[in-house]
Amino acid sequence: MSSPALTFPLRVSKWLLGVVGIIVGLCFLAIFTVQVISLGGVSEDFLQFLVVCSIFFVLLLFARSSGKALLRERESVLSSSLVIWVFLMVSEAVFVHNQSTASAASGNVGAGAVYQALSWILSLIVLGLITCFRPVYLRRPFAGPLKWTSIFAIVVVLSCPVASKPLYSLALAFKLCLIVLILRAMAEAIEDQAGIYRLFRATFWGTLIVVFMDVLNPLMGPGPVFMDDGRFGAMIGLSGACGMLLLLSLLFLWLTKNPWFLFCALFALVVMMLAGTKGGIVASFVSLMMFFVLLRRPAHALAVTFVFTAIFLLCVAFTPLGKSLEKYTESGNSGTLTGRTNLWSATWPVIESHPILGKGYRSSRFLSKEVPGSFAEAGNMHNSFLEVLYNTGLAGLIPILIMNLLIVNNLRIAVTRPVSRELRYFAASAFALYIHLFVWGLVATTIGGAPDNRFMTFFAILLISIFLRAQSDPVYRNTVYGQYVS
Repeated sequence: MSSPALTFPLRVSKWLLGVVGIIVGLCFLAIFTVQVISLGGVSEDFLQFLVVCSIFFVLLLFARSSGKALLRERESVLSSSLVIWVFLMVSEAVFVHNQSTASAASGNVGAGAVYQALSWILSLIVLGLITCFRPVYLRRPFAGPLKWTSIFAIVVVLSCPVASKPLYSLALAFKLCLIVLILRAMAEAIEDQAGIYRLFRATFWGTLIVVFMDVLNPLMGPGPVFMDDGRFGAMIGLSGACGMLLLLSLLFLWLTKNPWFLFCALFALVVMMLAGTKGGIVASFVSLMMFFVLLRRPAHALAVTFVFTAIFLLCVAFTPLGKSLEKYTESGNSGTLTGRTNLWSATWPVIESHPILGKGYRSSRFLSKEVPGSFAEAGNMHNSFLEVLYNTGLAGLIPILIMNLLIVNNLRIAVTRPVSRELRYFAASAFALYIHLFVWGLVATTIGGAPDNRFMTFFAILLISIFLRAQSDPVYRNTVYGQYVS
């Protein structure tokens, strides 16, 4: 028999869920009608959007705790938040949106961009429903180490009016703020290491879907499978994403001994080599070695080095990867890191002229058109910290640097003073993922740029590092988690 305290919220939540369902259904009906009228039929993009959103809502229903008030218990909040987290991670890979700098600067908006934005709005609606019944995480948005995510989000929003394309910047700032809210909701809902395990698992599935979709798109699309330079697919960051998937697969293989994760690791390794992104491959190798170093497993590190090298040499010999590396060597671009050093030199005067708030969030998307001397279709600064400086200036760089220092310090303590075998694996994996993002971020934008799966992984690592240090340091735990009151 349900208690009166739970009956009323349960009834209200069901009513709200029904209202949300009606609103979403009407939105889908309106989009469907527009599609039929304007195109004389329903586009494949819209059908894909319906399928993905249907899966999203089904997973949300399964996320409920059986027999408990809807979204009232921490278990339900965490489950629902993780579903939204994965949905946002994969949105840019599922709803593909590729266009030139000139097209973006002229204001053209593709179908993929529209469906990405709709997926963010749906996520906000669901998060709003969760917040109605457990608003604890909103009470102190600037308390604890996670306050730096909130500060960075505020800086991003404040910089949007001065951006090259304010509406474009505001759209991405909206997603970033949504991600920060979900991160804080998960932080309040995670009570033990089982919650951290589930966050790792959600990150694994999100990364796996991103990699799988980036592999599937060139195979199913009209364009060539291998680019002119010999690399597989059109996704430049595919090798780095595979490195993240490889680390997560090894973590779960170690914990569960399930051969499925061995298959995922081999899949990630092969696709990484075929994609041929040099920065991603180097970052993957360094972080993989650090994973075993942190676990104090030198024999395993040696074995993995042998496998990594063998697969790399096979791909060089029997796939277009060898052709890609040969062209890179002959082009003479190695001295400028494929034009990156020239890009940084050309944009540095712009950074110096806008030191506080920068040029505006994600203005780097248009630097190929606005900054003389930058190479065509750069799309970003190809360095995480210069990206933050260019877009949000020192106001954005300071919270990003502090978050990096927090992660390093927290994980250093967690690795050296683990309270259990499982937490030691978690700490080593989180540290290896951070090293991967940091090394890769020296030649790509993994931290502080667009709110994609890489930046979301960085936020997840920050949350994981806070929890893991709290397990090893009771004083730190009371300081951080004393802010939450159920």
